[in-house]
Formats: sequence, structure tokens, C-alpha cells
Amino acid sequence: MAELLKLGVLISGSGSNLQSIIDHIEKGTLPAQIKIVVSNNPEAYGLTRAKQAGISCSVLNHTDFDGREDFDREMIRILREAG
Repeated sequence: MAELLKLGVLISGSGSNLQSIIDHIEKGTLPAQIKIVVSNNPEAYGLTRAKQAGISCSVLNHTDFDGREDFDREMIRILREAG
């Protein structure tokens, strides 16, 4: 059996695209595993969807960083750490 595609999903709102990915994985029509969901909005409903599906979550706000490069570095670190 082929190894599952490992996904990191970026969201900022309701997470409707995230839910579609979750649904397809559960149906077996998408051979993937969501390793982490990252949002720039701590109030995003998509984080609730992820938690209900047992998916790890992280909130990463670009305004917490001195610049885009620092933000990008942290995003890469989070994604790599998730697998």
C-alpha cells in the first residue's frame, strides 16, 4: 500500500475547504493524512473542525513577528515538526 500524502492545511476562517478534505479522507477518496492545521486567526471556526477530527492545530499570527521572513521561518518549523 502506498504511503499516505501528509498535509498541512492553512486556514483563516470557517474551514469549509478543510472540512471537504477531511470528508474525502474519511470516505477513502483522498489517500492523505492531515498532520497539522495552521490558522492566522485564533477565532477561526476551522480550528474547531480540526479539533473535532482529532487534528493538531497551531495559531500563527504574522503581526507577532518582526518581518515576513521570521514569520515564514516559524511556519516552516511548525510544518516540519508536524511531519
